[in-house]
Amino acid sequence: MPVSPEPPNDTCSTTSRAPAFTPVAADADALGAPPKEYRIGTLAYTGSGLAVLFAWLLSGDFGINLVQTIVPSVIPVKLGNLGVSSTLISIVMTVIPSVAMLCWNPIIASWSDRHRSCWGRRIPFLLGGMPAMVLVLLGMGYCDPLGKLFAGALGEKLSAASATTGVLMLAVLLFNMANSFVWHPYWALFNDTVPREVLGRFSMLFRIVSSCAVAVFNIALFPYANTHYRSIFTGVGIVFAVAYLAMCLNVKEGAYHPPVPLGAGSGGLSGKIKSYFSECFGHPLYAWICAAAACTMVGNAATPFILLMNQSLGLDLKQIGWINGCATLITLPAFLFAGLTVDRWNVVRVNYVGRCTQAAICAGFLVYLFAHLTVNQVMALTVVLNIMYLVVTAFMLVAWVPMQMRLLPTDRYGQFSSAMTVAVGASGILAGPLLGGFLDLMRRFHHGSDYCYRYAPLWMVIFFGLAGYFQYRIHRYVQSVCGDDLRKFVPPDTGSLNKQ
Repeated sequence: MPVSPEPPNDTCSTTSRAPAFTPVAADADALGAPPKEYRIGTLAYTGSGLAVLFAWLLSGDFGINLVQTIVPSVIPVKLGNLGVSSTLISIVMTVIPSVAMLCWNPIIASWSDRHRSCWGRRIPFLLGGMPAMVLVLLGMGYCDPLGKLFAGALGEKLSAASATTGVLMLAVLLFNMANSFVWHPYWALFNDTVPREVLGRFSMLFRIVSSCAVAVFNIALFPYANTHYRSIFTGVGIVFAVAYLAMCLNVKEGAYHPPVPLGAGSGGLSGKIKSYFSECFGHPLYAWICAAAACTMVGNAATPFILLMNQSLGLDLKQIGWINGCATLITLPAFLFAGLTVDRWNVVRVNYVGRCTQAAICAGFLVYLFAHLTVNQVMALTVVLNIMYLVVTAFMLVAWVPMQMRLLPTDRYGQFSSAMTVAVGASGILAGPLLGGFLDLMRRFHHGSDYCYRYAPLWMVIFFGLAGYFQYRIHRYVQSVCGDDLRKFVPPDTGSLNKQ
């Protein structure tokens, strides 16, 4: 496992919290040659040490992906059962998370880039956010009794359903604030600890584990979202806490040079804000990356309504769960193939072509606007399109990790990746009410029918197409700089870099 020299100018030992793993002698060949080392920064791994690192990171990945799956999947169902309008569902699932991302993520990401402690710069944030996330999940699970409690405290001025909706809105806000501690620093953690030459293989394993988490949820838990709502949230919270705690206690960060403060020489909060935006958006490449992320987010805002569309077409929660879960498992070979071959690809081109292909696949769902299909036909079409969509997405997701970590400055990866969440947050604030209003307008046009949800794929087609355009601009720029060899690409310098 990693062996890290003491950081210069650091007052505490990076090895004081946990001993380094001893390299396994079996990593050497029979002739006694030294084992191959994989290095990133001050960290050095043998093959066995790298396997242990992957195991702990992937255990955390399983836990956090269960959490990231349960909220967007179950909360819309719960809100629908409470009689909430499409506009309010869209606001809860899109606008509230966007506000949290816009206001909170840049602070946490920039802070973690520049934080130095005996535990590293990412682990303290992960450990600090874990208890908050568990409490939020429990609050979501117990929203009904909490809603009744608040309704009673207000003297029945609100109905129990309205009070429960209010509890869920607050819980979604707190969930996304806690997410700033446990999700985004996690991505930055493996950017800091996984050697570049094995990044593609780790990305493959990362996606396989996350797909397994999604499949487990959809097959084993989602069909019981109405009947075992509270137990699902409690169980996922426990699994997440155990997995994250184990990861944080066993993954070791390296040593970092002292950071350059954000806005150094500018002075004050306004100088820091100005430096943040000038660094993160000061080059067209970074602006295009953020624009592509924003358009993707606006398109994905329709995802909760795809679930409601499937229900309106006659599918029940068990059928939807099995379709989504089995389709996810079927795509695992795509993840495996992508991970084994990703280092031979132009990963920027993969994301450009993939996003445009996603838009084309989503267009297949528009058949529901023009044809009346039986439940069996709906199920068959949904299975086929879901598998196609997830296979394309599998290739994109495996390619996305090495692409982002090649295109963004390593020393400020958290800061620059948070700029994407700023763009996503700003666009989400607009997307939520616009999408919800559009679907409510379609509901009135169709005389109050759930037929309105069949327009959700149209929304995705438009904005995935726009995201594909910005990915194309990124591809053309990178190709003009280094051709198809991303290893030669140097991220544009838009400020004072913290040299490591």
